[in-house]
Amino acid sequence: MRFLLDTHIFLFFINGDKSIQKETVNVINNPNTDIYLSIVSIWEIVIKMNIGKLKLKDDVNSIYILLSNYNIKILDLKEHNFKIYSALPLIHKDPFDRMIISQAIAEDLTIISDDQYIRNYPNLKLL
Repeated sequence: MRFLLDTHIFLFFINGDKSIQKETVNVINNPNTDIYLSIVSIWEIVIKMNIGKLKLKDDVNSIYILLSNYNIKILDLKEHNFKIYSALPLIHKDPFDRMIISQAIAEDLTIISDDQYIRNYPNLKLL
């Protein structure tokens, strides 16, 4: 299967947060799954670091090392992501999460998220 991590799930995972479900950890660690992190998530992390809303143990460069260590691929933005984004219902107002939703739909990925607003989107594959 192919999964797209929501930003907070990625942060919980790399920080060893105990609130992340064991099933989620197993999916991410499974060598037979394709795991993606949106470039939008990296952008969101950097913005939140810059404005003081998020602290990481290391600098942003460590994110790329962690992605490589866990075999998590970066999902770039494509033209059709924006077409889906523009037609997406306004259930969720966060622009980062809306783009992650759009990418999941466009690329037929299952989103791993605990965000209840994301979970309210119909026809979205969720873990």
